[in-house]
Amino acid sequence: MNLFGIGLPEILFILFLALLIFGPKDLERTGKALGKGLNKLIRSDTWKVVKDTGRELKNLPNRLMRESGLEDIKQATTNEIKKTTDEISQSIPAGKDE
Repeated sequence: MNLFGIGLPEILFILFLALLIFGPKDLERTGKALGKGLNKLIRSDTWKVVKDTGRELKNLPNRLMRESGLEDIKQATTNEIKKTTDEISQSIPAGKDE
């Protein structure tokens, strides 16, 4: 299990620390306040902008390659390498029994 890059042992340790710090009575109130705050954050316009910006940055290299025409060059180079590899493999005679 992996949540936000944090594994199960780390989550349990954080919950244990929260229980020690806030106590059982305040932990419920703190959890509700934290949940409401996160819900408000995720529904906000700022979060949408951050999420869209992250998506744009993730796709930026591919978009720049497409716009600059490097994708065509990459495809042509890949095809040329495959063609050369095929020609070399065909020109090598099959193993002979001696």
